[in-house]
Amino acid sequence: MAVLFGFGLSQMWPALRGAPSYAASSPASWFSLIAWTLVVLLCLGAYAHGWGRLVLADGEGAAPYRSAGCIRLQKFAGAIAWAFIAGHLVVLWVMTFRVGPVALSHYELLRELLSRPVVLALYMLGLAALGLYLSQGISASLRAWGFGTRPESSRWLEVGCTVASAIMILMAVNILSHFATGRAYWSASSSAAPGVGQSPKPMDEGAP
Repeated sequence: MAVLFGFGLSQMWPALRGAPSYAASSPASWFSLIAWTLVVLLCLGAYAHGWGRLVLADGEGAAPYRSAGCIRLQKFAGAIAWAFIAGHLVVLWVMTFRVGPVALSHYELLRELLSRPVVLALYMLGLAALGLYLSQGISASLRAWGFGTRPESSRWLEVGCTVASAIMILMAVNILSHFATGRAYWSASSSAAPGVGQSPKPMDEGAP
């Protein structure tokens, strides 16, 4: 999921420089949408399979999480995070069916959709769950692979994964703010098109 999230951020980040930059760096196509859907489905299947194995390992006391409470919290956060990813994927499909694989049109539709308070709140909830899930899930995966098994190294591993997850979530919130309000907290282009966080310049008097 962390790889999917990072790839999604890399595709959406150019939107901070305006619609043309977004269209140039994130070209829309039916092939990319189908490929993205298949990858998400494969990752979701791996997620479900991994939790099944984790439950069995937990019964033997070998789970990478500290307690049963952490496992329950992680399952809850993971369910919301995957629902968020699936919901965003549905949005991409609906946009593509509506206007075709046209990145500029997708950009405008996302601005219209994310400016709605209810939709924005749902996206914020999904990002919060995703951040919680990644902060614990990445460190748990690394411990399961044999990294950070000692108490001291495990603690620093959790801190590092939490910081990395927080940075990714802040980047996502920055992108979300751009689409929802037309303004971003950082890396916004000063040459954005009018109406995207910038008001049009007044016309000089006497200009034709």
